[in-house]
Amino acid sequence: MARKRLIVGNWKMYVESPEEAHAFALALRRRVRGFKGLEVWLAPPHPLLPDVSHVLESSPVRVGAQTVSAHSDGAHTGEVSAKTLKKVGALFTLIGHSERRIAGDTNELVRAQLERALEAGLVPIFCIGERERETDGEHFELLEAQLTSALSTIPKNTLKKLVVAYEPVWAIGKHAADAMQPSELQEMVIFIRKILADMLDRAAALRVPILYGGAVEPQNAASLITEGGVGGLLVGHSSAELDQFLEIIKATQN
Repeated sequence: MARKRLIVGNWKMYVESPEEAHAFALALRRRVRGFKGLEVWLAPPHPLLPDVSHVLESSPVRVGAQTVSAHSDGAHTGEVSAKTLKKVGALFTLIGHSERRIAGDTNELVRAQLERALEAGLVPIFCIGERERETDGEHFELLEAQLTSALSTIPKNTLKKLVVAYEPVWAIGKHAADAMQPSELQEMVIFIRKILADMLDRAAALRVPILYGGAVEPQNAASLITEGGVGGLLVGHSSAELDQFLEIIKATQN
């Protein structure tokens, strides 16, 4: 049986108020039921997560977090542990998003975040990607370093629960015309699977979902999946606009 496609919406800071988030979640719950052959996940900001999770708990939509602490508990002001996120309704968390890396998250920190998420039973969506559009192959070395440094110490049996999101930084926040071309994306997917196969095995690597993020809009969503070889999409600004998000979901049905 073919794996369902996975569409993950990352609200970032685009949805600001509890009222707006609540109304969005109610509308999404009503309108998403008719879609087949895919899974829809949504990552609101931490303060909005409990209510959004409550509204969507009887729907097909899974709710998660945009980041997680590298610590289990203790004196870490401003951080939220994986255990706490799980208790307020998160089922997954983004880890290593490029905007977090720009803010200072290192490969070592990302590895600790992965460990805490897996310990708490959250599905980690592990984000990787290069900052600049390279033509000399350096981005392959960067991606390999991001993958191996973060995953090398994590037990193989838990790595099978991983989702990988490839998001070239140069495409994030742009429009569809600036997204990676599907033929280029397919090359990146093959490379990522090769690294995963070296760390796991070929069969296990093939089971790890790989998503694409960066300038995903309704007009390019389907081709990124069907021609790019990914198993789904990580959607940024378009996921905070209900009609656009639903158009992307509709376009990517099997």
